[in-house]
Order: sequence, then structure tokens, then C-alpha cells
Amino acid sequence: MDTLKQKIVAAIPDHLVFLDLVADKHNSRVKIIVDGAQAVDLQTTTSIAREVRNSEMLAEDFPNGVQLEVTSPGIDAPLVHPVQYEKNIGRTLKVFTLGESEPAIIKLIRVTDFGFEGKTSSGETIAFKYDQIESAKLEIKF
Repeated sequence: MDTLKQKIVAAIPDHLVFLDLVADKHNSRVKIIVDGAQAVDLQTTTSIAREVRNSEMLAEDFPNGVQLEVTSPGIDAPLVHPVQYEKNIGRTLKVFTLGESEPAIIKLIRVTDFGFEGKTSSGETIAFKYDQIESAKLEIKF
């Protein structure tokens, strides 16, 4: 699967980041998850799917065909790449750090290559390093 992943990463346009590949050989399904600084539109996901399908890169692992889906992560998916944090500056995040049972609720204010900073409701600024994050999700309010 690592070779397949490498081939798929090469097919992703430069303005996007590859987040995950979920392959289910038993059910002949492949899901490619991408994201970018701008919203990923249907035309882009369709173009990636067409390139992957036309390249025959799935043929070796799925000789009888495959159901291919190219998508961006849902709004409730955890943030896993710096570009996802960057595009959500100004939004509220629920951040679980390793070893902590209670999340920090912050307004994302700054992103670096190594981590990010946020302000709590009391105005305190907290810095997080990516390798200390168990999960970080957008706080969705209706």
C-alpha cells in the first residue's frame, strides 16, 4: 500500500495536501482525502479521481475494479496538517493534548511550521506544538 500511496501523492496538485488514503481491498473501495488552503471543489476532486483512474495505478491492487472516492475532510474531521490550521485562523478549536483529559477551547490566532497559538475565552494565549496534539477539531456552533 505504501507504493500506492506514493503514486497517489504524486498525482495530487501542488496547491493541495494529501491527508489520507483509506483502502478496503475486501470491498474494493479507495478513498483519497485531500485538503488545501482554499476549499477543495468538485472539479478538483473529479480531476484527481480521473487522473488516478486513468493512470491504472489501482489496477495492481484492485484487478477487478474499484470504487474510487476523492474528497476533502468533513467539517467535523480532526485537523492534521498545518495548512488546515492556517485556513482556520480566527475560528474556535477544541484541542486535546497528549496526557490531558480536558480539552482547551481556543480561538486560533497564529500558525507556524511547528505548532499554533490560540486565545482562551479569558484572553490567555496558549502555544501548542503539533507533536503534542492528540486531536484538534473545529468547535461547531449552530
